[in-house]
Amino acid sequence: MIRTPPSTSRRRRHLILEIAGIAVGIAALTALLYAVSAHVFAGDSDGATVVLEGQSMSSGHLTLHGWALSVDSFWSVDAIFYTIGVLLIGVRSTLLHLVPALIASLVVLFGVLIAREGRRGAAAIAAGVTVVALLGFPGRLLSYFYLRGPLHVGTTLWCLVAFYALRRRRFDIGWLVAVVFLAAGLLGDFQVVALGVVPVLIAGVVAMIRMRSWRSGAPMIAASVASIILAVVVRKVAEIFGTFAIGKLQQGASTSQMLRNFKNLATGAVHMFGVGAGALGAGGVPKALEAVHVVGFVVVVAAIVIALVRLVAGVLRGLPSAVGDASPPSVGEPTEDWVLDDLFLFGLAGGVIVFVALSSNNAFEFDRYMTSAVIFASVMGARLVGSLVERIDSAFILRSGAVIGLAVFAAFFAGAVFEAEAPTPVGDFTQVSQFLEAHQLDNGIGDYTDASIITVATDGEVKVRPVSGDSAERIVRYQRQSDAAWYAGQSFQFVLYDSGIPGSFDAVTASLTFGPPLRTYAVGNFRVLVWSHPISVSVNGYDPG
Repeated sequence: MIRTPPSTSRRRRHLILEIAGIAVGIAALTALLYAVSAHVFAGDSDGATVVLEGQSMSSGHLTLHGWALSVDSFWSVDAIFYTIGVLLIGVRSTLLHLVPALIASLVVLFGVLIAREGRRGAAAIAAGVTVVALLGFPGRLLSYFYLRGPLHVGTTLWCLVAFYALRRRRFDIGWLVAVVFLAAGLLGDFQVVALGVVPVLIAGVVAMIRMRSWRSGAPMIAASVASIILAVVVRKVAEIFGTFAIGKLQQGASTSQMLRNFKNLATGAVHMFGVGAGALGAGGVPKALEAVHVVGFVVVVAAIVIALVRLVAGVLRGLPSAVGDASPPSVGEPTEDWVLDDLFLFGLAGGVIVFVALSSNNAFEFDRYMTSAVIFASVMGARLVGSLVERIDSAFILRSGAVIGLAVFAAFFAGAVFEAEAPTPVGDFTQVSQFLEAHQLDNGIGDYTDASIITVATDGEVKVRPVSGDSAERIVRYQRQSDAAWYAGQSFQFVLYDSGIPGSFDAVTASLTFGPPLRTYAVGNFRVLVWSHPISVSVNGYDPG
């Protein structure tokens, strides 16, 4: 009989307990963030569309054949989580908040792993706790974008995985993981170019300069290039079997607006870190709890400045450790701090570029493009905290810092609890959804803003498919964020639109397309037009761009 050595058995038990602890922590954090999400945002058709993508993929249509999507389809990013969610519980409105909360929790998990990298004891704990405070207990404005799908948080998660996998700059299993996740990001969200692919490439070039050796940056440069090649190959293979079509590219900001965006950057960043009420108001959180966000913001700014200084110094002077040995570290050796700092600094710069280039006006809704930059900056701040704690030799200072840190952490947590207990927002679509269910109108068409969210908010009991008015003033399929199968051979009972929002069609357009309706119902600002005969819409539609 072969006995397991005691040391091996202890390590195994320790690993099992560690995994169980992580699972419990993720579950608890997801529950809290779910409550915050549900009390900050009611849901919209952008989030509902990805739920419906998950429904299609869970039915076996893994390549989304017949779908028309935007360049940020989220096919290989968020849609994977929604597919699993639909398989487990079906099409439920719960997924609108549960999946973003889970993705945010995984962001926290990888943020903690990265912040703790190379540190032990109090330094590792301090770094991890800082990530949880900044990203696990976000302020109101950050929650509005961070806990709402799909706003590129899943894409940022894929970048975090890639950065962590490349931390040792080696051609190993980590390198393969980074290539796969960057490629997945490219296939589902083109923003990964600015947030992950290019930052990895630039970090590789900088590593060569820092270490004065081409070998030092080769793995990162190769990972960036290989991810592009892999994404192209997978896309071509998917096209052979049939996959989704990509619509017109999103119109970016004008040159003058980009200049204004640089000015808006500082104000938006301050509000995203929970400093000041911002556009959404304070949400009932006491000022004392809001004030602690200033501490987090100061730490993050300090981390960015220090990383910049270290980058410039490293490029100009090189690294002393590079003399005589410029090869990447061996397995088991600690990761150099500058490797992850550079990756996050360039990722942060990519997030800033996304905000400046895509925010077409000054509306606060475009602050969503800062979310990735906030995540990267928060992890950088946590790494700085860990580094500072690591350098403290005084037990008294460590104990005093621990007390202050716990007080700040508690304030962050209390702020998140206040947000989770705020009044639940009621979507504009709620009343008309209830009307449709009550009148057994369960299959219709409507404007994109309301169609898919009504479908998901009613747990699929009422199906409303998105349509648009074309140049000939006829109602046709909205050929973006929709599936051809929704229209092919299908007949509908009603047309729905919001009269309070100028749109691409109205009652006149509907009458020109389908003839005069039998009845018109007014439900708040909504109008529901019903015909005495079934109506249909062609699979070929119109993409308003």
